[in-house]
Order: sequence, then C-alpha cells, then structure tokens
Amino acid sequence: MLLFYLSLTQILCYDGDERDTDTGCPKRLGRNCRCGYENYRAWAPDRKVYITNCTNTGFTDPSIIEATPTETEVLIFTGNKFNRLPWNLLGIWDDHEKLEVIDLTNNQIQEIQGKTFHKVNNVKRLILDHNDLYIVSTMNHPRIFSNFNNLRELHLTNAFTEQVDSKWYLEDLKQVFLSSELKKLQKLHLEQNEIWEIRDNDMFCDLPSLLDIYIGDNQLTEINFSLDCLEKFRYLDVSFNKIRNLKSTTRHNIDKVFGRSPNASGYESQIDLHGNPFRCDCEMNDLYDWLRTTSARIVNKKEMRCYDGFPDYNAGKRIENVEFLECAPKKHQEYSSHTAVTSTLLGVLIIITTSLLLVVLWINRITVKEKFSPLIENFKTSLQYSTLEKQEETPEVQV
Repeated sequence: MLLFYLSLTQILCYDGDERDTDTGCPKRLGRNCRCGYENYRAWAPDRKVYITNCTNTGFTDPSIIEATPTETEVLIFTGNKFNRLPWNLLGIWDDHEKLEVIDLTNNQIQEIQGKTFHKVNNVKRLILDHNDLYIVSTMNHPRIFSNFNNLRELHLTNAFTEQVDSKWYLEDLKQVFLSSELKKLQKLHLEQNEIWEIRDNDMFCDLPSLLDIYIGDNQLTEINFSLDCLEKFRYLDVSFNKIRNLKSTTRHNIDKVFGRSPNASGYESQIDLHGNPFRCDCEMNDLYDWLRTTSARIVNKKEMRCYDGFPDYNAGKRIENVEFLECAPKKHQEYSSHTAVTSTLLGVLIIITTSLLLVVLWINRITVKEKFSPLIENFKTSLQYSTLEKQEETPEVQV
C-alpha cells in the first residue's frame, strides 16, 4: 500500500512538472504562460532571472499557482481573477528556495487566508497592487504575511476594497503588521487607497526596519502619525494628498525626523510634499517662513505650488515665487459689501426707469392727452351724477 502511494505521488509530481517545449512551463499552466530566464530590471538589473509569467491568462482557480516551477525566482500572476487565495498557494510538496518576488497585481483578490503562503522564506518583494482586499470582520487574517521572514518590500497600492472606510481597515492592517512580525520590511507602499486619516499615532512603529513609506495620492489633510519611533527611517512620500497647510506641531515633527543627522546607513531622511493643494493666503505665513529656513530635507520643494489663495493670482504659483500673502475679506464684510452694491444698483435702475418713462410721456403728451381725455370726462360725469343722487336722497325723519 505504501509503495502504491509513493508511486502515485511520483506520477502526479512528474505529470505536474512535464514541460511544454514552446513555453518552457509545466503543461498544467497552459500555453499562455512563459517560463525561463529573462531580464527583470525592476528587481535584478544586472542579471537574468528565472521568471514564471502568467499575465492575463484568464485563470480563475488560484490553485493553478501550485504548478510554479521550483527554479522560479520571479513569479508573476497578474490580470486574472482570484477572489480568494486558498491555503498552501504554492503547494505542500515542492520547496521554492529561489523564489524572491511574487507579483499578484490586479487579480480581484478579496481574501487572503492565514495559511495561504508557505515555503516563502526567501521572498523579498510581495506585490498585491490593484486588488479588492477585505481585512476586516471574518475576512481578517492577522498572520497572512507571517511566513515572509525576509520580506523587504510590501506593495499595497490601490489594494483594499472601497466598500470599507480606510480608518477601519487601517486598524486591522496595523494588527497584521504586529502579528506577522515583518521585522525586515524596509519599503511599504500604500498609494491610492482613499486614506483620509491615520488614527493610530504608532501605525508604523511595529516595523522596526522600515526605511520608506509611500502614501501619496490619498486624501490625507495632515501628517499626524509618528515617525521618530523608526530609527532607520529615510523617506516619506505624502505627495498628491489634500494637505492645505501644516500645523506648527507637524512642522516641528518634520524638523525632528527629516532634519536629523544621517542614519546608521548614511542615509539622510527626506520628505516629499509636492502636489498638495496648498492655500496661499495670510494663514500660510508661518509655513512660508518655515519652508525658507527649515533644515528638513524636502524633495521636489520647487514643485510645491499654491492651489488657491489671496490675492487670487497666487493660484498656480510655486510657493517659493509667492510675493504677497494677504487675508481674504471676511464673509460678513463680503455680504455687507454685496448688499450695499446691490441696493445702489437697484436705486440707480429705478431712477433711470422713472426718467425714461417721464421722457416717453412728455414726447407723446398729445397722443396721451387724446387717449386719456375721454376717460377723464367720463370719470367727471360719473362723479357729478353720484353727487346729485346723494343730494336728492330724502332724509329719514325721526319720530
């Protein structure tokens, strides 16, 4: 019985590994995948790596990923439809010691179970961009990344469902960071996730090796999360958010983190603020002065522009080229002024209309007299008859 089981296992393994001569891939992956050594400059610019690439193949069953060849260094399964990733996505038989990159972009993934990823000890880059992840309620699996012991980069651009407010799933994401123990994670991408607010001040403090946070193209109006808890931190991207101004406490924190001496690796911390809709009026005076004197290293500083402001011609200007920052009129003053102007215009209009009417009447006085004379005569006659009737009435005699 044992020999039969071993023989059956060998046959199944052999069949699963049988290669297509044209694609270089196991036949189970079909003819639309491509396997072999290629350039992948985004990860290894100086050498060719073994890539298993199944892009837009129309797969709907994620168990197909189990057929990934063991020599694969870069695994690309993008543009398919995998709503729910099962346990043991890469199988339970083969080791994938060479695997360093997993790209599961744009697969409509909603749920990743806690035991989905095994045998991924050497994976350093995980890309889950443009999916529809729920990490709340019963679909929350805090240890989904727990086997990525050497993960360096986690890409979650536009990765989460829009059906749940970001302030809720961010709380669960923080729990994922804590439970998965991503102690070697250096880069975290969270762009395009409709993030309005990060309520936990220590959101990123459980990632001790974190160097870079990319949180651009969201809806943040303030930078209210702690970064000084990260000793190695070097780069924050908050470009193209909804920041209109920076509070004094925020400026102080930026000075503290991005004005400090280079970290242990010799990197100087930097922050990118460009693309935000800054309002350039008198409320910006402190920020304007700070930008000219701060020791914080601000990249793309010259590209920081006014979205609007007062005077109105500040709109669109580079902040460094702004010359005047004035206070816009108060709303009640604007209302009073508007009312006064309206009243004046109405009075002028009445005078002009009355004058024109009098002029027209004067010019046509003969015609007007001819038209109205019969009416006047009739009115006089009627009035005379009424008077005579009253005079002829018999007074009532009191007995």
